[in-house]
Amino acid sequence: MPGWSITAEPRACDVTELAARLRRAGCVFAEDEARILTDAAICDGVLDADLLETLVRRRELGEPPEHIVGYVEFAGLRLSVGPGVFIPRQRSVFLASSTLDAVRDAGEQPVVVEAYCGVAPIASVIAAGVDARAPELIVVDHSPAALTHARRNLPAAVRVERAALPGEMDAVLRRAGVLGSVDVMAAVAPYVPGTQRDLLPAEATDHEPADSHDGGPDGLDAVRGLIDGARRWCSVSGVMLLECHRDQAAAALPHAGDRGLDCRVRPSDDGQTAVLEVRAPQ
Repeated sequence: MPGWSITAEPRACDVTELAARLRRAGCVFAEDEARILTDAAICDGVLDADLLETLVRRRELGEPPEHIVGYVEFAGLRLSVGPGVFIPRQRSVFLASSTLDAVRDAGEQPVVVEAYCGVAPIASVIAAGVDARAPELIVVDHSPAALTHARRNLPAAVRVERAALPGEMDAVLRRAGVLGSVDVMAAVAPYVPGTQRDLLPAEATDHEPADSHDGGPDGLDAVRGLIDGARRWCSVSGVMLLECHRDQAAAALPHAGDRGLDCRVRPSDDGQTAVLEVRAPQ
């Protein structure tokens, strides 16, 4: 067994040794991951050395730390995730913040939908941030595994729907009685060009579903599908907020324009991410 001390508070040298081990395995954020794994191995105030060794070996084999410990920190929330599901990226906090602003501007009890929700990071931020006006929240994804985590992350009142998108969104909204009445729809749809998925880190390609990344030849198949449904799904004053790469935004603009929609690009400060703001002309 490695020399981890079994104490309620692991010694700094133990975490340092663990970080060195993770660094040798290729982990870029070895110090942070060492602390996360150590914290996950503490049970009732005592460090379980056998459990820690199991967690470390899983990480050395390339499993994402979020899948190992069962959560991801996102916009101040601790969200449930697990093996086989897409892990929300920190870049999507920009979409979450933009969506929260739109919901706050939408009046009393707006109808809010997160499409391609995965574990529902955007809806979780909304649920935590606008309790005073109680929006009607609906989240939609095709993955039962992801929706299991979404249910854990969301209040009981949120409607969690399994459906293939974009094609089955009409049926979802019709069942909820809000077809044509959505005030805010947000999505991190898959937007990696299919030919570029192999360029992603191995922990993404090996441990997340391919369809959570692959957006078709130019990465915009799902984004275009959502734009196509905007007039059917959204209210007259409704807005659709879609994450994409900044370099893809220009290709999405004419698609929205051809459908009589206004589309504005909102770039993130990270220099890579953008949010497409799509709405009917006012």
